[in-house]
Amino acid sequence: MNAVNLLIRILSALLALVLFVGGLLAAAEIVTALFGGGPLLVPHETWSSWLKDHTWEDPVVLAGLAVLVLVGLVLLFVALKRGRSREIALPGTTGGVSVTADRRGVEKAVAAAARRTDGITEASASAGKRTVHVAARTQRRSEGDLDQRVRAAVTGRLEDLGLGRLRPRVKVTRKDGR
Repeated sequence: MNAVNLLIRILSALLALVLFVGGLLAAAEIVTALFGGGPLLVPHETWSSWLKDHTWEDPVVLAGLAVLVLVGLVLLFVALKRGRSREIALPGTTGGVSVTADRRGVEKAVAAAARRTDGITEASASAGKRTVHVAARTQRRSEGDLDQRVRAAVTGRLEDLGLGRLRPRVKVTRKDGR
């Protein structure tokens, strides 16, 4: 999950919490008013008198409405923004049949192929539309031809999956970060 998706999830959860608490508060205010009680948290009389004193042309009202419209547009944009597809199209051998692979499954398969390369201790992969990025780590002091061997293993696995069109981008680093 990338940073944008995490931010969207956090903002969505916060917005849902605010709407839930606001709904509960509104319900409690309505029930209290039905039984003749005063306001619990929202000062209705103060707000009502303020609204009666201001018109639609008042700069404060217009600014508040502009802020609400901007927030609504941002939320609409975030909601309509298309995320990364969870599927990768595979080449079909039968006409009229589309076959897809789960993106995470492809990433796990490619990372496993990289880890099976002698000298690699850790590997992770990220698949895009055209490329597969592989980050592999080794404990060896000299990587030698490890880059090429990992690239060959990843390329072989992609071809086995029918995804030979994806270009592997491999980066091998030493465990200590060099």
